[in-house]
Amino acid sequence: MEDGVRLHPRLEAMDEDRPYRRVEVITGRRQRRVWTAQEKARIVAESAVPGANISEVARRNEVNRGLLTVWRREAGAVPEATPAQTPLFVPVTVVEEPAPAPPRDRRPAPRETAPGRIEMDLRSGRLVFHGAVDPGLAAAVVAAARGRG
Repeated sequence: MEDGVRLHPRLEAMDEDRPYRRVEVITGRRQRRVWTAQEKARIVAESAVPGANISEVARRNEVNRGLLTVWRREAGAVPEATPAQTPLFVPVTVVEEPAPAPPRDRRPAPRETAPGRIEMDLRSGRLVFHGAVDPGLAAAVVAAARGRG
């Protein structure tokens, strides 16, 4: 077109070498197609053939796939989804197990320590520990003596 407007190729047509836009006018109410029982039976039978693709059968016959599925269900071509015939309760046998052993203490067992002696020379004097001393207490005293605590 001369004014630079381009139409979609599907909407263009030529009339005496001039493009014009195709317009479809739909009048009246849209009505559903009425399928006869024979047409439904033929389409359902076509879709029930082993190996038939239901979507292709629906497209070929211009039927919505969902509608074809409804027809197939009504005709019995599609087995209804029935719950499996399984018991609602399953027998259970309860076996009493022995009580679990208490958790093992992972701390090392306290050792008998012989009385000892720890001596530490400091700027301000000498620090001496006699006998069994708790390691945590010894560390705290040493840290305090060094001025960190």
